[in-house]
Amino acid sequence: MVEESQNSKKTIKHLRRGLSIYKTGRSPFWHARIYDAVKKKYVVRSTKETNRIEAAEVAEEIVETYKKKQNSSHAVSKDRSFERYAKMLSEITKQKVKASRNKYAFSDQSKILFREKDGLVSYFGKHDVGKITSGMVRDYLLFLDKRRDQPLAMSTKSKQCGVIRQVLMLALEDGVIDIIPPMPKQRTVDKPRVSFSDAEYALLLETARELADAGETSVRGVPVTREHYNVIVFAVHSFLRPTETELFGIRHCDIEMMDTDPRHLLMTLTGKTGYRKSATLDAAVDIYAKQRVLHCDAKPTDYVFMPEYENRTTAVNTYRRIFNHFLQETGLKKDKDGNDRSPYSLRHYALQTRLVKSDGKVNIYWLAENAGTSVDQLERFYLKNLAPSAAKVRNIQSFGDG
Repeated sequence: MVEESQNSKKTIKHLRRGLSIYKTGRSPFWHARIYDAVKKKYVVRSTKETNRIEAAEVAEEIVETYKKKQNSSHAVSKDRSFERYAKMLSEITKQKVKASRNKYAFSDQSKILFREKDGLVSYFGKHDVGKITSGMVRDYLLFLDKRRDQPLAMSTKSKQCGVIRQVLMLALEDGVIDIIPPMPKQRTVDKPRVSFSDAEYALLLETARELADAGETSVRGVPVTREHYNVIVFAVHSFLRPTETELFGIRHCDIEMMDTDPRHLLMTLTGKTGYRKSATLDAAVDIYAKQRVLHCDAKPTDYVFMPEYENRTTAVNTYRRIFNHFLQETGLKKDKDGNDRSPYSLRHYALQTRLVKSDGKVNIYWLAENAGTSVDQLERFYLKNLAPSAAKVRNIQSFGDG
């Protein structure tokens, strides 16, 4: 017969949720058993009392002392923890993006929140949302920098602060906190938008057309065809981002042919900035017609470009490799400042060209709205670095009538 351990509980008394007292055969004293909701474990302390009633009173004192010794910024209950509101934000974002095709809004936020070892939940999870200060956020950003060979870019730090604000905003809406602490200011330096000159763009088109027509070039087993040339032209004349949700996410049912003057395609998009209706330039109409010929059996729900790839991430990556091959063949992989070009450079070229060739007449608000960007973005990244237009040069050299 197995003897009962002297450490086993002989008598136990539950005082309230998370607190009980008990006795074992080893000691005459009652022990307090406390549940730490933050650490998710039980803590045992001796009451040094043999009387049950007195032991119960001491147990309450032990609980208070224990809580005071814990990190004062930690939440005393899960309802006030940063982790609770972080998970709430994640679920809300997940539901929002279900209706759209922008999976990145969720995945990027999820990485910031739940990244192992240095994500927001790993760092702030147990903290009370009402006790998070600007200083704590600043310390967190320093913590991130110390874990890396190179400090995080200011724009990346701004994203971290933005997600913290979103989490705390939910707590504010619930009435758990009264104010959101100001986030540490990040001085961002705008990186130039790498583009093409007109001559470089013409060379790119010529090379892509020649390689496609020769029919002798393959990139990782994928033959270069006129479709890859068409993608370039359509991207420039539609201002679309070369992403799964825009250029490579558009289907035939998302396009309406408009024969009004000027001709254009009216596209229904759910891109980086959400749902929008966007108009193309005239040249995109002919390119779209050529795509219809290339895929004459296409159904309305088929993708316009490279529809053979059901996985659109594969389509994007395959095209990027082919586009990089075009750049290598033309010597255009880097601009004059050593910056790498990418498929995004076509969008930058499209916006810059539209601003220049309009001779100052294009309405930048309408252009920004049509391209799914903002006037601020146009002014910071496009207008700021443009050479003076002919109209501007004439204006600054003009004389009065007298």
